[in-house]
Amino acid sequence: LLANDATSLTEPEQEILAFIQSNARSGVRTTVKSLIERFERKSYGWYYAAILCNLSLLCARGKVEVRQDSNPLERDALERSLRNTNAHASLVLEPQVEFSASQVRALKDFFADFFDRPATSNEAKALARETVDALKDLEIELAGFAGQKAVYPFVSALDPVLATLKDAAGKNLNWWLTDLSKAEDALLESKEGVIDPVRRFMASPQRAIYDQARQLLADQEDNFAYIEQQQAEAVRNLLADNRPWQGQRLQQVKPQLDAIQLSIAELLVREKAAAVGRVAELEQRLKGADEYQKLSASSRESLARPFTTAAQSIQAQKRVAMIRDQVRHFEDEGFPKLLVELEALARPAPAKPAVEEPTPPGHQPTPAVNIGGGAAPKTAAPVVAVPAAKVVPSRNIKVSFGKPWLATEADLDDYLQKLREAWLSEIQAGNRVQI
Repeated sequence: LLANDATSLTEPEQEILAFIQSNARSGVRTTVKSLIERFERKSYGWYYAAILCNLSLLCARGKVEVRQDSNPLERDALERSLRNTNAHASLVLEPQVEFSASQVRALKDFFADFFDRPATSNEAKALARETVDALKDLEIELAGFAGQKAVYPFVSALDPVLATLKDAAGKNLNWWLTDLSKAEDALLESKEGVIDPVRRFMASPQRAIYDQARQLLADQEDNFAYIEQQQAEAVRNLLADNRPWQGQRLQQVKPQLDAIQLSIAELLVREKAAAVGRVAELEQRLKGADEYQKLSASSRESLARPFTTAAQSIQAQKRVAMIRDQVRHFEDEGFPKLLVELEALARPAPAKPAVEEPTPPGHQPTPAVNIGGGAAPKTAAPVVAVPAAKVVPSRNIKVSFGKPWLATEADLDDYLQKLREAWLSEIQAGNRVQI
């Protein structure tokens, strides 16, 4: 309704404003109720809606301020109160403080500097309201960044800035025109030092490099111990920095990230190949046993299945430590069990003892007759199952040797003799030594 003529008042608006200003100079409180009573009577005789509409226009122009219980009313709250006749007696009208052109210009300059765009409002009160609204929008945007501290720890620098913005947005509109100079430097400093760098970073390709570094550390940190430590430290230092956007650090670390990923990929290929090769070597050892040649095809397939499963599990691993641990566990635990199973499958089943025919009722068993006159034949003794041999890993067999290392040929002969005796002792005990 105001269009581009926000400063020109109509005659009805001038009459209402003059009445409010006159009462204010005389120390008389003007309420919406007293205003309506004044202009509904002669010599005015205005109708109710016209009075409220002209008052609303004055509020929109920033010429009149409406207060309830000393609190200024704005926008929706003002609309609800003006339309509520029961509240008219408590709505106090005060002429808006007149602001100088220099104050308005200072706020417009601050708006342009802080938000990097010109303000659209020219009237003082509307300009202050636009500033507060823009500040609240900025606060919401920065709060979204601050909520990502788990991913971007450096955004914790926004916490004091958000507290400052929240405090400024809660200021009275008049404060932005009269007392802005007290906080202007601090607001602009926070913009240049924290707000702008964070906003630029979150919208720039640097963020993708940072995300790559963060994801690499999350996925491959366990493998960093097996690559060049200088490269690994560069990634850790970058992610621990409170201002990773400074200088050309992210651009410089990008080739290092690619090199680390390539190094880890090649390392995993080598480790998996070595681990799978070790599993295959153990499988060939098992197949080289004499007992293996006696097995059926189904038994051989049963023994080969754990080797295939172990190799597939190794290929699925993404950590060097897990690959090595899995091979070690298979060699120490899985392979000895397969050797025991091999020995059990190859051992012949014990013969079943002969079952005597039951004697019919009423008949005496016929005694055994020895025609040759010799002793009567004895019944066959039951077959006793041979216990399964125990598989003992060679590394678990301790050798008593008094020296920490082998320095001479005599030391070697002495150690090998003691090792032979220890292993032979296990073999004589009926065990199998796993080498």
